[in-house]
Amino acid sequence: MWRNLMVAGMGLLLAACGGGIDSYADAVDAQAEIMEEMVSVLEGVTDEKSADAAADEIEALGKRLMEIGALMPELPRPSMEEMEAIAQKQREQGREFQNKAAAQMMKLAEYPSLANAWTRAMSNMR
Repeated sequence: MWRNLMVAGMGLLLAACGGGIDSYADAVDAQAEIMEEMVSVLEGVTDEKSADAAADEIEALGKRLMEIGALMPELPRPSMEEMEAIAQKQREQGREFQNKAAAQMMKLAEYPSLANAWTRAMSNMR
């Protein structure tokens, strides 16, 4: 049942992200949302079985990162001012994200399938 709910939730997330990317800022925001989701997936890992399920979810999220990354060069280039605003927003959100993510990183060392999925997903970031 939880698996079905997660699959449905992932579908909604992907649909929501894919439909509203009209600018570089939208793409960066969508990537940040996916990264938050990846950390939330890690938070649910408690054993090998949940790690394997989480690895599948992280793989799917990694594919979405790749899709967004491929879309980014096709979007209108942001101005210098827009880039500065995007960077500032990401710096502010990044601190909170880093703290949240750091608390989950030991799970990557503990579960190899999870670490492999995370590494592949992160290689999809642009």
